[in-house]
Amino acid sequence: MSMNDVKSAKRVLDILQFFARTKEPATLSQIAATLGFPKSSCLALLDTLEGDGYAHQIAGRYYLTRRWLHEARIISEHDPLIKLIHPTLEGLCKELGETVLLAQRTGEHLVYLDVVEPELTVRFTARVGQVKPLHASASGRAILAGMPSRERENLLSKIKLERYTKNTIVSLARLRTLLEQEIKQGWHINYGEHQIDTLSVAAPLVVFDTQYALVVGAPLSRARDKADQIGQTLARVSQDLSDPLNINKYSTTE
Repeated sequence: MSMNDVKSAKRVLDILQFFARTKEPATLSQIAATLGFPKSSCLALLDTLEGDGYAHQIAGRYYLTRRWLHEARIISEHDPLIKLIHPTLEGLCKELGETVLLAQRTGEHLVYLDVVEPELTVRFTARVGQVKPLHASASGRAILAGMPSRERENLLSKIKLERYTKNTIVSLARLRTLLEQEIKQGWHINYGEHQIDTLSVAAPLVVFDTQYALVVGAPLSRARDKADQIGQTLARVSQDLSDPLNINKYSTTE
């Protein structure tokens, strides 16, 4: 694949995200100017999307069609990982009363693969595809903890320890020490390190020989006193999920 192909693929994703943000039709000039694309390249991409049924025009303005939703729904419904894990996330959300997430590492960050939120006005909110730092999140540390030590040290040497709040760990020595402590207990707790008013608790998870993190997010004021209890639950469920015979133990029932 050429660099031009990679650039075009990235630009298509940028166009998709543009409409997700703006939520309204836009002219070629608006799209090109906002995204910083040459107008000719932007037109070529929009013509391709329109020709394949992914975009249409309304009074000279472009908008995306529901084909994206239709095909995304089919893809999502047949994701083997989500089909396997999602019922467990729903069960944990019902049991704990807080947001439950599944995360995986992507490069030097992590990404949320699935999210189940409780029906509460005040709750930890997140979205599928959201990216978070490894060092300033419980899920990131759970993923680091599950890596072989040599691979973990190699990754730690590359991570930029950016500060997000007054609680963010920006010392590599302190991060290593905390990882060692949390590895021994089996779960990881983030007290307002990425967002000052939120708490997250995570445990390492291995499914299909691939490393993930099982995570609970909650308002810090509500969940601080039960963080270790949540951690114990996640560690136990993660261990069960590694055994296919127990995969539905914590799932909801009809």
